[in-house]
Amino acid sequence: MDSSNKRGFTLVELLVTIAVAAVLISVVVPSFTGLIESSKERATRDALVASINAAKQQAQSKRINVYICPTTDGSSCSGTWGSDWLIYEDTDGSATLDASLGDLIISNNTSKTSHIASLVSQIAFSPTGHSTINTFQVCSNTDDSVVYEIELSRMGRISYAAAAGGC
Repeated sequence: MDSSNKRGFTLVELLVTIAVAAVLISVVVPSFTGLIESSKERATRDALVASINAAKQQAQSKRINVYICPTTDGSSCSGTWGSDWLIYEDTDGSATLDASLGDLIISNNTSKTSHIASLVSQIAFSPTGHSTINTFQVCSNTDDSVVYEIELSRMGRISYAAAAGGC
């Protein structure tokens, strides 16, 4: 057999290829992790915005006060804003959640890679769709930085933008 007809990789070529692949993977993986975290932070922002819109629509369509509040147990308003919240109707005018009256509409649970921060204990929507003025921050759990800032106007209009700083 003629040795010039043999094809394949030499050991040196294989080791060089593996080394180049390892360098590329070490560069790509950290940025891919950042992309995944960014996607989850956007999902948290979008979930809060969707909940605000749903509460406003519910208040206007049923002509009743509707609230959004933070929760730690998924069934009562408690704790501070994190990644879980409730939407409830105020059927008896008490401005508190009464599950026995069927007030609870939605219990929301979002990604644990980000959380919501706000100084208010709840968002209130009147039957006209007006709300209390609020500012929320979507914060990263990895470095506790503010990723998005969500503003809710008195008229119930939502605006949000990328933000910087700490939570």
